[in-house]
Amino acid sequence: MPMPKRAGSRIEVVSHGPSCLDGVMAAAALHRFYEGKRVHLRLAANGESDRIIQELKPETGGACDEIWITDLSWTSLETAQHLNTLAREGVRIYWIDHHRSAVSRADAPEFRVAFAGHVLSEEYSAAKLTFNFLVQLATDRGDHELAQRYRAFAPFAELADDHDRWVHQVPGSADWALAVQTLGGLESYREIIRLREPIMSRKLKAALEMGRSAMDKSLEVANATLVDRKLANGLRLRSACCVGYSSEVAARLYEGQTQTIVALFDLRSLGVSLRRSADCSVDLSLLAQYFGGGGHAAAAGFADDGLKRAPADRLAQLLGERLEDGNN
Repeated sequence: MPMPKRAGSRIEVVSHGPSCLDGVMAAAALHRFYEGKRVHLRLAANGESDRIIQELKPETGGACDEIWITDLSWTSLETAQHLNTLAREGVRIYWIDHHRSAVSRADAPEFRVAFAGHVLSEEYSAAKLTFNFLVQLATDRGDHELAQRYRAFAPFAELADDHDRWVHQVPGSADWALAVQTLGGLESYREIIRLREPIMSRKLKAALEMGRSAMDKSLEVANATLVDRKLANGLRLRSACCVGYSSEVAARLYEGQTQTIVALFDLRSLGVSLRRSADCSVDLSLLAQYFGGGGHAAAAGFADDGLKRAPADRLAQLLGERLEDGNN
């Protein structure tokens, strides 16, 4: 397994965001491993990954720079070409992802990159895959002191894994996800990398309380806009708007439901989040891929320009008809 150079390197990290606990924790895992080195983080939403990766122009000459892409994939051949150009210039590129939309396309042309190392697996979340990969790197090169010291980060990776895979056996993992959503990815990252154990800082605790209130308001919006539709194939589709906190809101909307898919249009991110009830076997990653998105079998998402305009279009129609009638 190729070993990353540490001394003098600048480490560029592109991870899933802007407020994803797993993406933030994967980046924090890298920061802890490269403690004392220059680590620069960019958080990217799914639709931004190609642009942000193509903007990477790491320093060259002297030390070998590294790029780590975690909890994220891309769709453009130009992105692969850009990464291969950087690899030829001596940049070491690593990619770790667990989304089914990436794992199922592992051999796609846009992923034919001269990686120094990569892991594509649905076994764990990106944060835990990243942590495991780095422990193995330290062990393989004989740096047992680093490997032992770095293992102290394991509880952080477990928090992200527990929530992102919706296992929810680690107490507090959902609270951490809510706090990160509220505080924001970059600010949460700055807080997490200061911690030595997974006990929330005052700033994260304050964000958690704000998040609980904001989530309740988002749920109110969802309930007010809910459209419940029984499909001919026996599935139930529950669609609504929300204002952030889509995972938490969706969980409330499919609670007590069977064979149900929840589709939420997030008025904050202007994207669609898909979730399903526990008994539903529809692969939401394939559904999202059809619309240009991706994700996991049980949690996925996509963006659609028409949906972004739909409320304004309807409002224009509603008011326009009234104004044209002269009844104003």
